[in-house]
Amino acid sequence: MQVKNLLKGRWIAHSFIVGALVLLLLFAFLPGCAPEVIPPAEDAYEKYVASLPEGCFPVPRECFEQAIEEGELHFYNWAEWWPEELFENFYEEFGIKVTVDGFADVDEMLAKFKLNPKTEYDVVIPNIRPLVTLIELGALQRINHDWVPNVNKYLPEATKEAWYDPGYQYSASWSICCPVYGYNTKYVDDPRLPSWSVLYEPDEKYKGRITVVNDMYEAIGAALIYLGYSYNSDDEEELMEAKELMLRQKPYVMAYDAWPYRAVMEEEAWITQQWHGDMWFMHRDLQSLMPAYSPEGGGIGCDQMVIPIAAKNPAAAHLFINYIYRPRVFAQLIERVGHSPNHTAAAQYLSEELREWQPPQEYIDRCEYITAKAYTGKGLELRAAIWEELKR
Repeated sequence: MQVKNLLKGRWIAHSFIVGALVLLLLFAFLPGCAPEVIPPAEDAYEKYVASLPEGCFPVPRECFEQAIEEGELHFYNWAEWWPEELFENFYEEFGIKVTVDGFADVDEMLAKFKLNPKTEYDVVIPNIRPLVTLIELGALQRINHDWVPNVNKYLPEATKEAWYDPGYQYSASWSICCPVYGYNTKYVDDPRLPSWSVLYEPDEKYKGRITVVNDMYEAIGAALIYLGYSYNSDDEEELMEAKELMLRQKPYVMAYDAWPYRAVMEEEAWITQQWHGDMWFMHRDLQSLMPAYSPEGGGIGCDQMVIPIAAKNPAAAHLFINYIYRPRVFAQLIERVGHSPNHTAAAQYLSEELREWQPPQEYIDRCEYITAKAYTGKGLELRAAIWEELKR
């Protein structure tokens, strides 16, 4: 009896299993009842490539995947300069968090790297003078051009072979900036405009109403240009003549200030020497502030993006630089900072007002880039002595 019941139990279990399998097969063939087959997730790199706007080029897969794995980027720049939304948009697209540290001026940044050339930032923003020094210090790594196709496409050819970094081995130059002076049209209506004479040989009514940029290269360089000399002169007689001009100007100067925003906004300062992009910041809040592009010419500079030798996230750095060089992203950056775009396609996306603000090409053609003649040897020694006397 026990054996019979055991056999009967096994038969029932077997029948149940067979029946269940039959039912599963039937349901599988009924329309809409088949189990959903979930396809594998789309490849992240392919998705990135497919999402790119027209005119934008992807980094190679190796760079992309390494950057995603790194997952963060440490950025060292002028304090509160670039728009925060750039970093937010970069994070939204790639999941890479950008941490920004700020410096007050390029000499502060340079001092940090002189103290430790292996300072661990991923992207840093110098201009020409500190760029050359950083290269000489061995503090920068070479840019992998295969990893920045947008830079290769849109960096102007003249910049690719610029004297300070021929072959753009260490830098991606993104802006052109001109130190000029601005004037408040409510108070300044001078027939000499836009000559440097308004700044360096001011009328009595401008006494205590002038700010001069707190940068000896730009302030002394503009004085030299006004006198008909080279911005980079290391001739002692020429520099002494510039010193005398600036000493006569000094009683009219309320401050030597790199960022005289309050004085300009409260209309205490009527004339202010600044980079034209910084004046764009002020102009947006004070429409009566206008730039003077002097017939004598002036100095000209540019800002770069570089990758330090000790960067912990080099692939993320390349991905970020390539991202910034997308034409519309680049225009978004320039719309904020106001400098001229060092990019062959971004200008078309700028607002009409900002395009009109930019220095005319004939002015740029009269301007000089800084060279080692000004910031080394005799040129540096004489400028430092002049600046020390002026600042007493």
